[in-house]
Amino acid sequence: MKNSILSKLQFVLVGVAIVVMANSCSSSEGQQATPPPPTVTVSAPLEEAVTQYDEFTGRFRAVERVEVRARVDGYLEEIKFEDGQLIEKGDVLFVIDQRPYKIALEQAQADLESAQTRLELAQKELERAQNLRASGAVSQELIDRRNQEFLSAQSAVSSAEASVHSAELDLEFTEVKAPVSGRISENFVSVGNLVSGGLSSATLLTRIVSFDPIYFTFETSENKLISYMKNQSFKSNLATIQDSGQWMQAKLLGEEQFTHQGKIDFIDNEIDQSTGTLLVRAIFPNDSLQLTPGMFAKARFSATGRHRELLVPDKAIASDQSQRFVLTVDDSSKVSRKVVETGSLHNNLRIIERGLTKADRVIINGASKVRPGQTVNINQDEIALVAEDQQR
Repeated sequence: MKNSILSKLQFVLVGVAIVVMANSCSSSEGQQATPPPPTVTVSAPLEEAVTQYDEFTGRFRAVERVEVRARVDGYLEEIKFEDGQLIEKGDVLFVIDQRPYKIALEQAQADLESAQTRLELAQKELERAQNLRASGAVSQELIDRRNQEFLSAQSAVSSAEASVHSAELDLEFTEVKAPVSGRISENFVSVGNLVSGGLSSATLLTRIVSFDPIYFTFETSENKLISYMKNQSFKSNLATIQDSGQWMQAKLLGEEQFTHQGKIDFIDNEIDQSTGTLLVRAIFPNDSLQLTPGMFAKARFSATGRHRELLVPDKAIASDQSQRFVLTVDDSSKVSRKVVETGSLHNNLRIIERGLTKADRVIINGASKVRPGQTVNINQDEIALVAEDQQR
């Protein structure tokens, strides 16, 4: 009997011990399952005076582009340039066989001399008849005939003079001269070939494009145009944007800095209905001839001037479908999400146009470890510019 009671008592004690050990293990596991709050680095947005730019992609094109064509028929006798060389306005480029046109000019000059001789004779006969008429020796009919012959001789002289001018012009056109300064293309016709002049079938001999200055053309959207017109500095007037001579900066493919300087000099007078864009043109000096017609480039200009903006590191900004947001921490160390509208980069910091205030504490490091509503530990820091502003 005693042994039975003892066995039952031992069984109860073992059960109590098991329960105590289980509770102890459960308490230990519970403590391990609750990690400490994550630590993040926060900072107020940096407020800085910045110049915000709008960037566009466009193409350079020549201010002057001329197709050089023959004006008279003939065999090409001489080419007086090297393919691709720089030429000046008025330089002789091609020479067409001049001999037929020299002969034509000599013939026209001879016809003019003959017409002038006939005019002199007609004038003398008219004066003689007028003198005889005063004494009644000739009739009025003879006077009228002599006067008609004189007027006809005058017309013949005028016609002969025009023929001389035409022959001189044709002879001049046998020397094909550069109408503009610039860089010339290759010659499209070799010496010895027959070229045609005229208006509709004139032979294309070469092309010339000017280099300095040079145009840069691009298209801006209707939304951008409206925002520019609302800008007080432009006084809501397209003509003011054009006449204000807005500076533009451009960089070529492969260049890192906007090193080329130009000015807006033309804005088209209507929006393209098929694309909803407006053509804009700037003009750039190109004395180094580095810019070539046809080159693609990226250009920018500021429509707003310098103004104060809030900036945060670009890595602090996340996106959710069409929205961009940052994570902030309030006074109770709780994380919240704020939707923002962003602008361009400035010294490797992103401009925040809307959504933040100077009092916000933005998570600038460790944002990937936390979520909205979570409590965090905070390390305070300050955002600093990491690069010198190259465009001040």
